Amino acid sequence: MSGPMAVRSPRPATRSQSATTRSQSAREEEILAAAARIFREKGYHGASVRDIAESVGLLKGSLYHYIRSKEELLARLFEGALQETVRELEEIASRDASATERLRDMVRAYALSVTANLDSVGIYLREWRSLPPPELARVRARRRAMRSLFESVIADGARARDFAAGDAKIAALAILGMVNWIYEWYRPRGRLRPEALADELADRAVRSVRR
Repeated sequence: MSGPMAVRSPRPATRSQSATTRSQSAREEEILAAAARIFREKGYHGASVRDIAESVGLLKGSLYHYIRSKEELLARLFEGALQETVRELEEIASRDASATERLRDMVRAYALSVTANLDSVGIYLREWRSLPPPELARVRARRRAMRSLFESVIADGARARDFAAGDAKIAALAILGMVNWIYEWYRPRGRLRPEALADELADRAVRSVRR
């Protein structure tokens, strides 16, 4: 039958429905946090769905109420992990400021993001190639987008003769590698607070490209 169909307005969610949604969302966040921890400790291939279920007090079968597979868990852990950071870096890179100021602020922002998400970053850097092809393609695109932001600011600095002339891509990769490696050695209860570490790495990054 042709012609427009009448659309029934959805009923407002009841208080009990809202509470159920919040409870399920909280449970999913708990599962994601447990998966991040276990994937980091055992590696993605060494961890099982049973390990994750037991860590949150669920039977293996009950866990499938929240997730479809281990692959989906890995994809969801990566979902938005780079997206938010890239958005913040884009905002800094586009500021009306010197390349030195922008590079320092970008490295600082990225270092703070890494220290705030050590488990997720560790999984990301070790296991990103285990993602299913569609998610893997998206992650690769975001990695390139992040590197391009650093390359662009470094090239700006070289043109302004603030930074040494050289290969901006290599300089960007070196800086990103320095910050990424935080996940391997940084300890939140150690002597350096995240802000102090971010400042130190930002200064080192700028010095590495200055004339």
